[in-house]
Amino acid sequence: MKVLVVGLGSMGKRRIRNLKEIGIKDIFGYDIREDRRKQASELYSISVEDNFDKILNKHPDVMIISTSPDAHKKYAMSAIKNKINFFTEVNTMNPKDMEEIINEMKKDRVIGIPSSNLMFHPSIVKIKQFLDNKNIGKILTFNFHSGSYLPDWHPWEKLSEYYVYDKETGGGRDQIMWELSWIYWLLGKPTTVTSFTKKLGDFEAKIFDVYNLMIEFKSGTIGNVLVDVIQQPPGRTCEIIGERGTIKWDYENKFVEYFSTDNNEWRKFPESDDYKGYEKENKKPGFAIKDEGVNETYIDEMKNLFSIIKGEKNPEFTFEDEKIILELMYAAEKSSETKIHEKLNV
Repeated sequence: MKVLVVGLGSMGKRRIRNLKEIGIKDIFGYDIREDRRKQASELYSISVEDNFDKILNKHPDVMIISTSPDAHKKYAMSAIKNKINFFTEVNTMNPKDMEEIINEMKKDRVIGIPSSNLMFHPSIVKIKQFLDNKNIGKILTFNFHSGSYLPDWHPWEKLSEYYVYDKETGGGRDQIMWELSWIYWLLGKPTTVTSFTKKLGDFEAKIFDVYNLMIEFKSGTIGNVLVDVIQQPPGRTCEIIGERGTIKWDYENKFVEYFSTDNNEWRKFPESDDYKGYEKENKKPGFAIKDEGVNETYIDEMKNLFSIIKGEKNPEFTFEDEKIILELMYAAEKSSETKIHEKLNV
C-alpha cells in the first residue's frame, strides 16, 4: 500500500515513524518547505516532492494530511477528487466546511477518518469499559482539566512562525478539539454549552489559550471541561461521578481507579495491566516535547486507520462525529461573547 504524507513538520514526521513501525514501506512526502522535505528525506529515507500535482502521479492509496489545520480542507478535497482514502489530524475548520467534506466523501465513496488518538489511550479505553458496563451507574458529572505550556511545544522555532500562534490557523482550538474527541466518545452528544474562552498566558499569541466549558449532554450528564496551554508543568486530571460511585484517572501515575457503592471500596487498574506501557522515543530533530508519553496511541491509531480502509472494522469516530464537536467548540466561543447558554442543533 502506497502512502502519501502531506505536511512534514513534527506531526508528519511522527506519522512516517508510525507507518514504518506498523510495516508500511512505500511512503513518500510533500511539503511546501524545503527544510522539512530535506529533513524527512534524510531521517526516514523517503522520496519527497515540492510539487503536489507531481506527487499525486505516484497514485497513493492513502493520504495522511498532517499540515496546519487551516490547510486540511484543501488537501481533503483533493484526496476525494482523486479517489484517495485519507486521514487528517485534528480539525478546527468551520462546521460548514466539514459538512462539505462529508457530502463529497459520500458522493465519491472515499473513506476519510479524522484523528482521535486519545481514544486508544489505555486508561481512556478502561474508562469506556467501566461506563459501558455501568460500573458506577448513570453518569451525573464529568470533570476534566488538561494543561500544557504552548511555548514549550516547539522550542526550536519562534512561536510567531508556528501555526499555533493564531486561532485562525488552528492555535488553541486544536487542543480543545483534541480532548473533546474522546470526551464525546465517552459521553455522547452535547446539547448546551456555557463557557469562557480567554487569552490569559504570559506569551504573545492570537489565540484563546484557555477554554473553560460547562456542557450538558443528551444523557443529562453535566461536564466541566477546562483545557489550557498556559500550565507548567503539563498534566491531566479526570473525575467522573455516577449514581453508584466515582471514577478517577491519574494521568501522571498511569492508572484508573473507581469506587463502587456495591462494595464500598476503591479498585485500582494500572495501565500496565492492559497495555505494554509507554516507551519514550529517542529524540530526533523536529521532535516536539508533546511527543513524549503518547506515541503508542498514535501507532494504534494508524493500525485502526488501515483496518477501516481494508474493511476489517467500522470506524468509531467519523467526520460526522467531529462536526458535532466542531459545532460545540464554536458554540463555546460564541457563548463566551454572548454570556448565555448556547444550544446545539445536533
